[in-house]
Formats: sequence, C-alpha cells, structure tokens
Amino acid sequence: MAEKYNTMEGMRVLCEISGLIRSDSELEDKFVQALGKVKDAVHCHSASLFMYSEENGRLEEAATVGSRVNLIESIDFDLGTGFSAWVAKQRRSVLIPNLRRERSEGFRCFGSVPLITGEKLIGVMNLGHREPNALTEEHMQFLDIVAGQLANVIERARSERELIKKNEELLQAQDEIHKQQQQLIDMEKYQVLAQVAASINHEINNPLTTIMGNVDLILLAAPDLDQPIRKKLLTVLDEARRIAEITKKIRNIKRIVLEDYLERTGEKMIDINSSSVSPEESENLSAPE
Repeated sequence: MAEKYNTMEGMRVLCEISGLIRSDSELEDKFVQALGKVKDAVHCHSASLFMYSEENGRLEEAATVGSRVNLIESIDFDLGTGFSAWVAKQRRSVLIPNLRRERSEGFRCFGSVPLITGEKLIGVMNLGHREPNALTEEHMQFLDIVAGQLANVIERARSERELIKKNEELLQAQDEIHKQQQQLIDMEKYQVLAQVAASINHEINNPLTTIMGNVDLILLAAPDLDQPIRKKLLTVLDEARRIAEITKKIRNIKRIVLEDYLERTGEKMIDINSSSVSPEESENLSAPE
C-alpha cells in the first residue's frame, strides 16, 4: 500500500538538495546524498541515477542507493541500455505501479524521471519499491520537481568543477610563463655576463701577459739578482698568474652563485669558484670519496 506523500517532507528534501551545491563534497558523493534523500522522501527501497555522457552520447550509472534500479537492460536504445535510455529519449516520466512479477532486485513498483535543465539532458533517476502500487501520481509529481532541481544542481556542480579545472590550468600556464620569462631573464644575464667576461679577458689578459713576460725575462737575465728583489718579482709573477686564473674562471661562468661581500650592508658578490662549475660538478666535488 502506498504511503501518503508528505508535502512538508518534500519541501525539506528540495531545500536539502539545493544545499548540496554549496557543500565541499565531491560530485559523486552529492549524487549518493541526493538519491538517499529522494529515496527516503518517497519511502522507496532503492534508487539509481544514470548520467548522460556527452562524450559517448549514452547513459552511464553514476550512483545507486540500495539495489540497482532499471528495467529491460538487455535491450539497447539510442542512449544506452534498459528503460532509462527509453525515458531519456522520450524525456518524460514513467510510472509502472505494479510489475507483473517481482524483479531479481526485489522491487514490484517502478518509477523513472528524466533530469533536464533547459533543453539539456542531464540524466535519468529510477526508483524501485518492493510493494506494488507504492508509488503514486502524487509521488511522481514530486519526483518531477526533484528531478528538475537535481538537474540544476548537477549542471551547476559540473560548471563549478569545469571552472575550477580551467582556473587550475590557467594558474599552471601562468606559472609556466613565469618560468619561461625567468629563463629568458637568466639567459640575458648570462649573455651580459659572458660579454663582460670576454671584455675582462681581453682588457686584463693582454697587459697581464706583458707583465708576466717581462718579469720572466728579468729573472732569466739577472740570475745574480738580490734575493729580496727576486722574492718580490716572484710574488708579482704569482699574483699575475692568480689574476689570469681568476679571469679564466670568469670566462667559464656557468651559473650565478652569490655570496656575502659586506655582511653588515647585505651587499652580495659573485662566488667565482662556485659559479664556474655546473651544479652536477659541484655535487661531485662535495661528495665524500
């Protein structure tokens, strides 16, 4: 025997379904929650929701509370298999109050309503009851209203999910653009640095070579030179070679590694030794033997 439809309970269910769109749960969880509320409102034993996939143009089961509810699933229609596909094609509700024999799922009463928002098909909701004549036309009128509300909720949730996805893709694209811009800036820095290094090598190494050559000649031409003078000339030669080594490292800079120059002012300077080797080479140098 059909249980009388409770208008107040129906209004409460409609409000709760509307509130689902504002919840933080996943879309699939919202399907289950909505089905559970509808099932309890019309006192059915099982409910199933089939969503229309725009990718393949067919209905796919999205959620079930209780046992799966559908009829004649062995028959294939344009939009899928079973009675749900027929309802989706016809876009109208169907009530079969008294099935001739009990289904394997255990229900004798069947109701199906399409979920449509505007002209767009969202899906189909099926409900099953173990007792014949448990669903009435009054129940179906309520289910039609719920189906419209649920269709709007699902479409809004989908739009929200798509918006979030596009926003994430936009953020990723912005991050990638920022990385590429930073790479361009770094490349420009390296180009400027390479040009400066080339200028330093040219402007310093030429006179430096002359200095080193003259010191070597003096040392060779005057073997009996006083030791203090010889020592000073050797110091000049060592420092000149050190300058040559520094200019060579500057010419071979592969990255920019900074170190403190004046700690009290926070001023930085390029760490030439670290900058003239790649990160991989730096790791190999610091790795224990």
